[in-house]
Amino acid sequence: MPTDDGAAAGDQRVSSGVRVAAAMYVVLGTGFGVGTAATLIHFDRHGELPMTPWGFRSLAGGPFEQLDAEQFMALGWALVGICALDVVAGAWLWQGRRRGADLALATSPVALALGAGFALPFLLVGVPIRAALVIAGRRSLR
Repeated sequence: MPTDDGAAAGDQRVSSGVRVAAAMYVVLGTGFGVGTAATLIHFDRHGELPMTPWGFRSLAGGPFEQLDAEQFMALGWALVGICALDVVAGAWLWQGRRRGADLALATSPVALALGAGFALPFLLVGVPIRAALVIAGRRSLR
């Protein structure tokens, strides 16, 4: 049965690199999306960034911390939105859909910039790796 992308449903030969990238998009997107949303809710209610279990304040330390609260919140919610799109991209990549690669590569520069602005090292490392895996395995997508 043809899918919306024109390939046969049983014809899935998604590369292992794309599968790893898909998992990275879902894990990083979920983790940073949920964590950032919780941080922003705390910040809105208490006027300060919450402490993490590792002894530092969540979303603190980057250049965005110097912005006023309204700008900080707007950029934080933008990160939550990008993370939600990353989860969708990861699901589509796992299914072998080329539109997953298109969305993944479109969100990556924004995620990288927001990761730098909020000083999020796991995003700064993870985003280029997952994007490179998508580019390398793009031919396996339908």
